[in-house]
Amino acid sequence: MKVTVDKSVLCKRYAGFTVALLVCALGVALVTNACLGTSPITSLPYALSAIFPLSLGTVTFLSNICFLVVQKALLGRYFTVGHLMQIPAVFLFGVFIDGWMWATSYLMTDVYWQQMLMCLVGSMVLGLGVSLEIISNATVLPGEGMVVAIVFRTHKNFGNIKVLVDSSMVLAAVLLSLAVLHTIVGLREGTIISAVLVGMSVRFFSRWTRRLAPLFWDKEKLEKARRRRVVLQESYAA
Repeated sequence: MKVTVDKSVLCKRYAGFTVALLVCALGVALVTNACLGTSPITSLPYALSAIFPLSLGTVTFLSNICFLVVQKALLGRYFTVGHLMQIPAVFLFGVFIDGWMWATSYLMTDVYWQQMLMCLVGSMVLGLGVSLEIISNATVLPGEGMVVAIVFRTHKNFGNIKVLVDSSMVLAAVLLSLAVLHTIVGLREGTIISAVLVGMSVRFFSRWTRRLAPLFWDKEKLEKARRRRVVLQESYAA
């Protein structure tokens, strides 16, 4: 039986998801421009952007396309046309990152307490964006989609796989920057702060963003959505 979704609901979902991407990108830009280390999910793209003459947004897009290829390999025949919606999603995300990196560049400072404040605010903004992304019920970015695909094949806990993948990204960023640049780039105390604070912020803001659920979900699916949201929130708590 083919499941149909009202077009107005779809428009609301993707409008909400676009807003979520815009907010997430602002959080990434604030944390990165604080110059205390970027967020774990941005660590590998940041290292690559330091090596190649490409913007952070461009490298984020290209690396996520690689994650989508991994999804295809893992899911096989379960990979559908719907998964391809992740391509325009991550393209927008990359554009938003570059836009916010430019718009927030004037906030860059050498004063440590101001850098720390910028990192803290950016992490909370990123957490707000993630909570909006979860509740919008539209699609996911390829990085998270890859985690879901790994969980599908291994039947392991989502949170554990998410932590493992994020840790692998950070390790790859360290090894790559050491091998090519002979120094570690984009990884400092701000990376740890962001890793902890984003998860806390997701849980905090979800108290309010969950009230938006009726805009994006059918009533009979709200309970399933709540369970999914809890799982995703736990994955960001690491």
